[in-house]
Amino acid sequence: MSNDITPPPAHPSINLDTVAALVAEQLPQQAHLPIGERFEGWDCAMFRLGDGLAVRLPRTEGAVRFLQAEMHWVPQLSGGWDFPAPEFVAHGLPAHGYPWPWAVVTWVPGDTADALPLNADAGASVGRALAQVHTPAPDDAPFNIEQSIPMSDRDLKVRERVARLAAAPGPAGESIDADAAEAIWADALAAGEHAEWVWSHADLHGANVLSHGGDFGGIVDWGSMAMCDPAVDLGFTYTLMPREGVDAAFGEYGRLTGRVDADFLARARGIALSKCVGVALSPRPITAAMGWRGLVALGLATAA
Repeated sequence: MSNDITPPPAHPSINLDTVAALVAEQLPQQAHLPIGERFEGWDCAMFRLGDGLAVRLPRTEGAVRFLQAEMHWVPQLSGGWDFPAPEFVAHGLPAHGYPWPWAVVTWVPGDTADALPLNADAGASVGRALAQVHTPAPDDAPFNIEQSIPMSDRDLKVRERVARLAAAPGPAGESIDADAAEAIWADALAAGEHAEWVWSHADLHGANVLSHGGDFGGIVDWGSMAMCDPAVDLGFTYTLMPREGVDAAFGEYGRLTGRVDADFLARARGIALSKCVGVALSPRPITAAMGWRGLVALGLATAA
């Protein structure tokens, strides 16, 4: 998801008829499967294909590279993961008015955690999953222009967005403690830099994490994955669940990796603040509510 707060419009060719034509022509072995509900992500649109598959199509030209990166890297990295994540079944080519590559993946069931947040008991499972993801990243790993950057590069946007939120209540009457936000941000800027680059999901907000009635159900949409400070993904966990669950995620992750110290915690809370103040300003109600829940988990917001 971009740091912009509104998604770009999708290519007009993306519809059920186009998907049916693409599948029938290029994947005849799946042509008998019914095409179902459309799901609209930030980068890709997705259509169910039978019970066990889904068609993923980049919504914009700029999103093509994310799908291609996912197709390249995830099969190489996911062998040690024991949590649910999509697997690539087929790759498709432009046709029928649709101008870019597309893919078929396995369907991972569940509700997204922006709509159905994880409960606190899910925290340890999230921490364990991230410990599996965070293997050392090679020099040729992708660099994410939003998440592979120094904390100081986020400074202007964070301060501007805190000020905007301080001037307007949230959708349920929430208000942000701007002074407390400033303290978290100052700690993040002062924290020691990370000593290693690890593979990271780099977009681990609630729309990309699945919930089974509040239990952790898996991670989807790996197109933004990149070399990052390991604190980045942990910072995103504030958007997923209550503070008790976040603490459990950090605890399990620290037990398995040994990476969690005071500097790590300060950077992760800074990442959480950066992400939450952005999504809390979204015009999409489900996204804005997720951002405010994250600010509550950070101890920065209260309901009126």
